[in-house]
This record gives sequence, structure tokens and C-alpha cells, in this order.
Amino acid sequence: MIEETPLPAGWRAVAVPSGWNLDEAELRIRPVTIDYVTYPDDFFMVIQTPEMIAEQEPTGIIVDFKASESEGVRLVKIYGMGAKWVDYLGEVMQGFPPTEWTKRAKSVVVKFLQLPEVRKAFAEAVAVVPRPEGENTPGHSIEPGVQRRRKITPAHLEEVAKIYNEAQGNDEPPTRAVQQHFGVSHSTAAKWVGAARRGGLLPPVESTEG
Repeated sequence: MIEETPLPAGWRAVAVPSGWNLDEAELRIRPVTIDYVTYPDDFFMVIQTPEMIAEQEPTGIIVDFKASESEGVRLVKIYGMGAKWVDYLGEVMQGFPPTEWTKRAKSVVVKFLQLPEVRKAFAEAVAVVPRPEGENTPGHSIEPGVQRRRKITPAHLEEVAKIYNEAQGNDEPPTRAVQQHFGVSHSTAAKWVGAARRGGLLPPVESTEG
């Protein structure tokens, strides 16, 4: 069992595979085994203080990790979501030192892989996380970056719902259809699908299962 670094009271740090599709019951990853423990080859952790969780706009520090048998699990990028994420970075680094981030992420993502109930609990926490397009490369510098974000308007979400429903009606993976239609990452497509659900343009996940 990997030792998990304790968090300050009320803080949240969840780690999930970068390609996780919130709408699929089946968990699909590219597994990497390191010291007899299986990790996703690409995953990220969202860190939030109670103040960040309470912000009206989704706010958090996002840390990307890569796993390989030759190099182990390594941190490759730090960025954030929300206009104020940089304002919280110093507090986060003081309360939860970056030297502990990899250890915590490894522990949490292993639980995510092993326990379905953990995946369900993490779904809401990561549904709003923006994912960078084409920037998750091993050689990318480990520096905070500014996420390029498409403005999510009601018209955009209506189009997302339209593409999703058409694909579902044709027995095609609906979130993947959204991804391909807009030319974005799978995680970004999943975020938009989640926003469409919250806006009432798509039914809750429970009603589409079974």
C-alpha cells in the first residue's frame, strides 16, 4: 500500500486518468506497472482548499503526471482552472508541499483504479476540469500555464447535446462523437457533456444506464 500524505482539514485532492470518460461504466486506461503497482500512463490530480471549493467559478490547482516503467511516476505540468487559481497557489504549496504531490497522486489514483465507489465519488469533482489540447507531452516544462478555453455558451451546449444524442441513437460512443466533432480531447468533450447535463439538455447519467 502506498503511503498517502494527509491533507489539511477540508482540502480535496483527487487523481484520475486523463482519458477517463465519465459516461462510460468501463474504465479504459493504458496500464503501466511499477514495483508491482498498476498506474494509468497519464493522469492528473486536482487540488482544492475549502475556499477554492466555495468559489462560484470552478477553481483548483491541476497537476499532470506521466507513468512509465523506465522513469516511474513523474510530475510533468502544473496549471489551474478558474480566474483566481494563481491567487491560491502559494497557500496550496505551503499547506500541501509540491514534494508530496506525487506521493499523494499515486496513492489516490490507485484507489481510483481499484474501487468503483471511488470513481463515482470523483466524477462530480473532475467534471468541470479543463484539459489542455496537445500540451500533455513528457518534455513540457513544469510551470504553471494558462489554459486556452473555448467559451461555453448555451448555443454551444445545445450543439454538444445534439451531437451526443445523435451518436447515442446510432449506438456510437456519444462522448467520443462530441470529441471528434469539435476536435478536442476526450476529457474536454466529457466536461462539455457534463455541463449539458447540468443545464438540463441531457438526462442524468442514471437514466441512460441499464
